[in-house]
Amino acid sequence: MSDSVLVLGDVNVDIIGKFDGFPSPGDSVYSDNPVLRSGGSGLNTFVGLKKLGVEAEFATMVGKDLFADFIKKDLSEMGIEFNPKVSPSYPTGVVFSLSVGNERTFFSFRKNAADIHITEADLAEITDNASTLYLTGISIVEGIETFETFLEVVKRVKTSGARVFFDPNMRKIDPVSISRIEHLIPYVDVFLPARDELSVLLSKSSKFRFCSELLEAGVTDIWVKKGAKGCSLISRERGFDFPAPRAKVLDCTGAGDAFNAAVVWGYLNGLDVKETGIYANVYAAISTERLGAATSYPDKECMLKSGYYKSIKTGVKVS
Repeated sequence: MSDSVLVLGDVNVDIIGKFDGFPSPGDSVYSDNPVLRSGGSGLNTFVGLKKLGVEAEFATMVGKDLFADFIKKDLSEMGIEFNPKVSPSYPTGVVFSLSVGNERTFFSFRKNAADIHITEADLAEITDNASTLYLTGISIVEGIETFETFLEVVKRVKTSGARVFFDPNMRKIDPVSISRIEHLIPYVDVFLPARDELSVLLSKSSKFRFCSELLEAGVTDIWVKKGAKGCSLISRERGFDFPAPRAKVLDCTGAGDAFNAAVVWGYLNGLDVKETGIYANVYAAISTERLGAATSYPDKECMLKSGYYKSIKTGVKVS
């Protein structure tokens, strides 16, 4: 088993715009020039891992179009090799991210995105002997083909002894979506939901009504992302609440994915959970001070030298 991370997930081109408010139906609002960035929860976390010095491979699929070309060029300029499977039939996903203050609204052109149509054959060249697997819920919730394919990969790597990290990224909360997440939970070691996602899952799931039931199913650690209020760790033996630093927020896009990358980095490097939570909050906070998602992520040295570390550490509480 190789000491690397296999990332399974989605990929988009993000078109980002900051506005003073939302338009009324039939009306318009105006902003400055839009910003194009590579994005998608899977890609963001993959890039975060690479910037933190982690050996990682990203399994996804793009279309044969200008958006895929843009993503490849964008990552190449960051020094990151990206060789996704290319679909001749389906397009690359595109997401318009509208920011008003610190709140974001998304318009997704993903109903037929290539990464929701991934089959076992599409992953034939992907090695699944990694020691760690990271999975995002977007592609599996949006596409039955990708759900079935990724579920089989998760089962195989789990059987081989790999540690599985899962961010549900619950963009849909219908019964089918909840059921797919329920199917994955027994194979998950580290669960990474946002606070509202965890609340929705526990209120709508027929299998998991309490965090204790997630832990009984096999999850060892639950990292709950709380935005400007930091994060919390829930596990069988321990619990911590971590404050967020007072960052000068410009754009929150991809902050949760940055957090996830730093959590995985912490586990891979043998940090205790307290140090892992501190650095994850540091990494996410720095990402919000720059425009965009993956392209906004700092390198490991920037994270390690950040003054945010001390401000977070002094506020950590046992829960």
